[in-house]
Amino acid sequence: MCLAEHDRVYGLVVTATLRSEPRTVLASLVVAHLANDFYSSVMPAFLPAVAIEFSLDYTELGILTFAFIVLTGLLQPIIGSTADRLGRRRLTLVTGFVVGATGFVAMASAPTFAFIVVVSLLCGLGGATYHPQAAAFIVDAYPDRRGRMLGIHGWGGSGGHFLAPAVVVLSLSIMSWRIAMGLVAVPLLAAAALLRVKLHETEPTPGASLRSAVSRPLVQIALAFAVISASATSFLTFFVKMLVDEGWDQTDAGLLLALMLLGGAVAQPLGGWGHDRLGGRQVITISASLMAVFIIVFAASSGAVSLMAIAGIVFVDFTLFPVSLAYASEFVPKNQTGAGAGVVFGLSALVVASAQPAVGALAESLGDIRAALVWTLPVVLFGLVMARIAPTPAVTT
Repeated sequence: MCLAEHDRVYGLVVTATLRSEPRTVLASLVVAHLANDFYSSVMPAFLPAVAIEFSLDYTELGILTFAFIVLTGLLQPIIGSTADRLGRRRLTLVTGFVVGATGFVAMASAPTFAFIVVVSLLCGLGGATYHPQAAAFIVDAYPDRRGRMLGIHGWGGSGGHFLAPAVVVLSLSIMSWRIAMGLVAVPLLAAAALLRVKLHETEPTPGASLRSAVSRPLVQIALAFAVISASATSFLTFFVKMLVDEGWDQTDAGLLLALMLLGGAVAQPLGGWGHDRLGGRQVITISASLMAVFIIVFAASSGAVSLMAIAGIVFVDFTLFPVSLAYASEFVPKNQTGAGAGVVFGLSALVVASAQPAVGALAESLGDIRAALVWTLPVVLFGLVMARIAPTPAVTT
C-alpha cells in the first residue's frame, strides 16, 4: 500500500472512531431531552408556592415565566448558527446544562421576587443551547428518517414534561420549594456528564451563517409553530394555579397536569411519523385545526369536559415538536440544521414568553383566567393561516 493510500484509509478509520454511532447519539439525546424538558417544565408546578412566598398575582407570575423563557428565544438562533460554524455542538450542549443548573440553584436562594426574576434568566440561557444542537445531531445521524427519529427523541422530552409537575408537587409535600428547586440542578449536571462522554465533537462548517440559513419560508413556518405553541403553553403555565384557585389541592392539580403531559409519549412519535408520511405543513394544519376545536370546547364547558379539552390541547401541541424540528432542517443548507432549529424554537420561545404576562394581565383584568385563555383562539387561527401559506420545502440536508 502506498503512503497516500495508507493515509486515506487511516483517516477514514480515525474519523469513524471519533464519530458516535447513530444509536448512541439517539439514546444519549433521549436521556438528555428528558433532563432538558424536565427543567423547562417545572415552573408551572412551582408557581403556587412562589406566589404565596412573594404575594404574586397572575401578571407577576407571567413576568416570571417571561424571564424564564426569554433568553431561550433570543439566543437559540445565534447559538445554533455559531455551533454549526465552529463545530462545537457537544461543548454547547454540556455548557447549557451546567448554566441551567446554576440558574436553579440561584433561584432557590432568591431573597426577593426581583432577584428570582433576574437569576431565572440563567435558566433561559441554558435552555437556548439544547434543541438546535440535538436536532443537528439527530438529522446528521438519520438524514432519511429525521421525522421518525426526532419523534423518538421526543420520548425523552415527554418523560421530562410528565415527571416535572409530578416530582415537584410530591417534593413540595415533604420539603420547601427552595430545596426542591435547588435539587433540579442534579439531573442537569448528570445530563452534562453523559453528553460529554457519549457524543463526539462535530466538525466546523466555516461558511455557515445565520443569514444564509434564514429564509422567508423558514420564518413563516417558525411563526406558525410559535403562535400555536404560545396558546398551548398558556394553558400549561396557569393550569395548576387555576385549579388551586378553584379549590383543588395543589398535589392533585400537579399530578393531573403530569398525567396530561404523559400523552406526549404518544403524540411526539405520531407527529414525527406524520411528518415523514404527510409533510410538515399538513401535520401543522391538522394540529392547529384540532387545537382550535379543543379551545372552543373548553370555552363552552366546565368541570371534567373542560379538563379533557385542555388535555387535547396539550396532546396536539406535542405532535408539533418533532415536526417543527424536522421541517426546519428541510429549509436550511446542509450542516446548518442547528441554525434552522434555532430560528424555529427561538421565535417560538419569544412568542411563548411574551404571551404569558399578556394572558396573566388579561386574567387580572377580566377576573377570570379561563376567559383569558379562551382569547388565545385567534392566535391559533393565525398560526393555521401561516401554516397553509408556507411552501413545501425541498430537503437540503
